[in-house]
Amino acid sequence: MDYKELVERLNYYSKRYYVEDDPVVSDAEYDKLYNELLQFEADDPSIIVHDSPSQRVGDKPISGLDSITHEHRMLSLSNAYSEEELNKFFDKIVKEIPSATFVVEPKIDGAAIVLTYENGKLVRGATRGDGTNGEDVTNNVRTIRSLPLEIDYKEKLIVRGEVFMPVASFERLNRISSENNKKTFVNPRNAAAGTLKLLDSKIAYERGLDAFIYGIDEGGTDNHFDDLNFLKNKGFNINNLIGKFQSFDQVWKCVEFIGSKRDSLEYDIDGAVIKVDSKSSQRSLGANIKSPNWAIAYKYPAQEAITTLLDVEFQVGRTGSITPVAKLDPVFLAGSTISNATLHNEDEIERLGIKIGDKIAIRKGGDIIPKVIRPIIDERDGNEKDVFFLDNCPVCNSNLEKNETDINRKCINPACPAQLKLSLLHFASRKAMDIQGFGEALVDKLVDDDKIHDVSEIYTQSLEYLIEEDGFGEKSVDKLNKAIEGSKKKEFAKVLYGLGLRHVGERTAQVLAEYFGDIDSIIKADVEMLVNVRDIGEETAGSIVNSFSNANLIGIINRLKESGIQFAQVKSEPSSNVLVGKTFVVTGTLSLPRDHFKKLIEANGGKVLSAVSGKLDYLLVGDNAGSKLAKAEKLGVAVIDEEQLKKMLDGD
Repeated sequence: MDYKELVERLNYYSKRYYVEDDPVVSDAEYDKLYNELLQFEADDPSIIVHDSPSQRVGDKPISGLDSITHEHRMLSLSNAYSEEELNKFFDKIVKEIPSATFVVEPKIDGAAIVLTYENGKLVRGATRGDGTNGEDVTNNVRTIRSLPLEIDYKEKLIVRGEVFMPVASFERLNRISSENNKKTFVNPRNAAAGTLKLLDSKIAYERGLDAFIYGIDEGGTDNHFDDLNFLKNKGFNINNLIGKFQSFDQVWKCVEFIGSKRDSLEYDIDGAVIKVDSKSSQRSLGANIKSPNWAIAYKYPAQEAITTLLDVEFQVGRTGSITPVAKLDPVFLAGSTISNATLHNEDEIERLGIKIGDKIAIRKGGDIIPKVIRPIIDERDGNEKDVFFLDNCPVCNSNLEKNETDINRKCINPACPAQLKLSLLHFASRKAMDIQGFGEALVDKLVDDDKIHDVSEIYTQSLEYLIEEDGFGEKSVDKLNKAIEGSKKKEFAKVLYGLGLRHVGERTAQVLAEYFGDIDSIIKADVEMLVNVRDIGEETAGSIVNSFSNANLIGIINRLKESGIQFAQVKSEPSSNVLVGKTFVVTGTLSLPRDHFKKLIEANGGKVLSAVSGKLDYLLVGDNAGSKLAKAEKLGVAVIDEEQLKKMLDGD
């Protein structure tokens, strides 16, 4: 494969992965081709082209951000906070333009950008700024993998969008910042805006920004909705919750529908935007000094609430970290009653300056654990108490330590019952070894009875003594033994995840298993080797290397090997013919990477397709399935989830 073909293929793979959410190759295959590309460019730098995947990250930090004057002024939107206010906006438009149609779209809670394409190439990216002048953030915009660097459109095109930080990226950034004694961000919006203005695009790249494009300032069609379809066809990332309507009832139902999805989205939204579709009507309606008359933002109820901090308790994590947890006067927020919130660490408590008894503001967004935002200092009456950190582990009473590189105090007692219990529960959990019956009550008993001291002893310790204990019996112990024996067949990725390595979640475990193939190869890998693996950064790579330098962990792995646990990828051969003649499309966020389910389907005789059509047999869906789910339902295609697929494989 020559250099040009390699660039085209990698860009196609990236588009399928980041824009269409439908990857067509494994991460390992992408990494292999990407490394070939880097070798081409290292051998002959003169061949590097503008849209090479390697050019998304600049080599050197810039010294400052230049100011840019927008070619089209960026106004703010007026707001509506009730159905009645939105109806007034609608009636006012229809009174002037009776045939008006409206486009409804999510209001992404991020940072606005303007992108300029000339002769098919991205030449400039700018922040909103004051609406007239913004800052040149082209280097950082280029790191957003869902944005095309080149498009099949040679005329000048100026588009608007919203840069955001996905919830998962935000949580990871704040976790790493806390661990490195750096300031954390209050919310994903602030994190996105701050990242856009970084002078070093390599850091921006590592933070994993994303963007939705929502409009055209120059170029395009005669209607806003057609513009969005035009942009989608050119490779831009367009939100899939957008609709076009004529009646107010339809508009309001869409606004409510988007709001109902708020807590399950992978990004933050704070409202819905309603726009007149026709551009000629937009021009006719005009604008006032602050906002266009043809658009409005409906704002959803806030995801913040005020409550009282009743106490601060301390929990021992699986790795020994001591984490403070705020105990709250229960308050209803974003659809649920909140009585606990995270305080992260000692430095966060000092930064917030909170005291027990304070009135505090808490925030909840998406699936993020509620967090304390700030104390309401004006509400203090003098009875508040300072928060004091522990010097001893709240479970085993061992002295706590805190090294210069640690953000949390740690219990370093390897025999701490709290750490051991959490490690055992994690190893036996459904997403790891899936040992049915190995739950919290059993783990508490085994540890409290001093029967098990690490996860390897699950396979060597006799449980027969439980037969004589209350709540157990011969049948339950026999069932448990069979579940333990059956777990030995679990694939390598699940075993690796079950070990509980720091920063190694389900997806990372799957990626590592596919890339290296066996545990010994991972143990031998250094940081340089690990960072060449897709989605593995230096922080994760360093943590993996550090974990495998621990003699206790190596001992546990060796004992697990002796018990017959799988520590190598098994090359898949046809498992059965139960799915022969059936076609599938896989979409949405599932419990494991989609590639896993595609291989599973193919291993049982099924065929995996990339697009939904009337000839498709099944659509396997996870969370946030998007447009493919809507199309499947429209065409009458059978929609199944992971549990239903499992039943099919079992022959049910």
